[in-house]
Amino acid sequence: MSDRVFDCDFVRGLGAEIESRVVPILEETDEILPELNGIDRSLYTTVTLPMAAAYTMATSTVAESMAGAAQCFREMREALDGCAQDMEDTDGACAAAFGGE
Repeated sequence: MSDRVFDCDFVRGLGAEIESRVVPILEETDEILPELNGIDRSLYTTVTLPMAAAYTMATSTVAESMAGAAQCFREMREALDGCAQDMEDTDGACAAAFGGE
């Protein structure tokens, strides 16, 4: 069995992969959602008012949700990097306390 029971590189890599693969997908909605918002004005003259209002609320909610989700994934990477650093620091402190490297 290895002396280490955790893999800091894996934890850091996990955060980097999440940010590099997930965040761009969420940010792609920044290009699409403004086009959907453009439909809002025409809806108010072609469908019932409650239906148009629901569409407007849905598109604005999705825009905020995508931006919030992207920020959460960025913060997750920072937290994972911090956890990996804490693991290395703790491993070093324990090793020093018990006469290791």
